[in-house]
Amino acid sequence: MLEILTLTPILKGLLVITIAGLTFPLAGVYLFRLNLLPMRFMLMHGAILGGAMALAFQINPFWTTIGVNLLLVLFMTRSSRILKMDLGHISMFFMVITISLAFIFIYKFNVPAKDTLALLWGNLYVLSWADVIGVSIFSLALVAFQYYFRNHLRALFFDREIAFTSGFNENLLYYVVVIVVAVTVALAMKLIGALLLDAILLLPPVVASFRARSLRGMIFGSVLWGGVFALGGFLLSVAIDIPASSAIAALACLVFIIMYLTRKK
Repeated sequence: MLEILTLTPILKGLLVITIAGLTFPLAGVYLFRLNLLPMRFMLMHGAILGGAMALAFQINPFWTTIGVNLLLVLFMTRSSRILKMDLGHISMFFMVITISLAFIFIYKFNVPAKDTLALLWGNLYVLSWADVIGVSIFSLALVAFQYYFRNHLRALFFDREIAFTSGFNENLLYYVVVIVVAVTVALAMKLIGALLLDAILLLPPVVASFRARSLRGMIFGSVLWGGVFALGGFLLSVAIDIPASSAIAALACLVFIIMYLTRKK
């Protein structure tokens, strides 16, 4: 097994998934505390639209996916403020329109649907060293953002009106948090695919919430469990020869069941 881990594609996948597992759950905490869970479905559809556009125009799907998701987030948050509608309702509208546009691109430009839908699966073993460096830089930025704005985020998660009266620009911070979530979802989709991104984005905060008694405890627990799911699932996939994303998701679900049952007792 040690020999397998020295292979370059395996090593790059191991590095990236471990880094992602230790940092991406922070964005999952943001999703929970700001009640942005419906937004992740919109971002999944946005990634499919970005992939279809990239294949149609023969450009890098990674950047188009991030670009489309950022535009969707900006339009969504702006529309929510102007129309005074819940983000969940707005995200459902954008979820429908993005998948419709994606299939228009697929049809009009004769894009193979299987190539576009491949974004739903992800692949850790085709990453370049540039991808490894990019994910590492973003992860460091995410940790720095959480540390530097930890008090502001605590106020924002507790109550937005209280955050406003605390003397900082809560509106700007809210936009930044939503953008951070959008980029994290796009990166997670590239790593393990849209169908399994919740394994490192949402399940760690859920599992951590069973025992956490504070926001700080939830954050540390999420990071810890995210690292366990990512590293443990990856090593399990190498040991028994199954897809890494499936192993990570299976391990996360098993821990969730155990933690839930022990919590009930």
